[in-house]
Amino acid sequence: MTPPLANEEITVVIAEDHALVRDGLKMLIRDILPHVEFVDASDAMTLSAAMAVQAQPHLALIDLNMPGMERGDALQDILSKWPQIPVVVVSALSSPDLVRRCLNLPSVCAFVSKNASAAQMKTAIKSSLEGGRPGFVQLSEPKQEAVVRLSPRLEEVRELLRMGMTNKSIAQQLNISEGTVKNYMSEIFKQLNVTNRTQAARFDEDLK
Repeated sequence: MTPPLANEEITVVIAEDHALVRDGLKMLIRDILPHVEFVDASDAMTLSAAMAVQAQPHLALIDLNMPGMERGDALQDILSKWPQIPVVVVSALSSPDLVRRCLNLPSVCAFVSKNASAAQMKTAIKSSLEGGRPGFVQLSEPKQEAVVRLSPRLEEVRELLRMGMTNKSIAQQLNISEGTVKNYMSEIFKQLNVTNRTQAARFDEDLK
């Protein structure tokens, strides 16, 4: 299908079984398309009917978890009847195998996770309308800096841990009991939210 012009009326299928989500997608699309008409679908049957409208849709946004979609298994059969309509899958289901299977379908241009931002969704829609294939789109969470501040004593114990010392060696070095070292270790694990000595030793490195 030839990419639509900016002043052309665009027909978009919104296949989503939650009315609130459908309305949200429509508001988002109206921000980027000046002239748009929507065809709603809320399950696999109404999706097939929406794809078959006389004024062929320019784009379809499809949720995989609607009734009759079998968590995405029915998508290939539905899209095979209208291979010329570009599709953006919008789903909370985003296992690597599911994403791969969807993107292997010729008419699927993008798979947008429901945790993606509005800006990412708009970009995927525009690109798909223009003949692009954005692929898998999800919100990329930036790594956060460590906000944990251990006490000087616990930091001293962790420094010895980084040097590869055992609990017994740490106890001897600090002139404390091995039981006290174990208590310190438990507190370090708790404050850093880690489960073993290696994670505790590498905590700062993993955040870089």
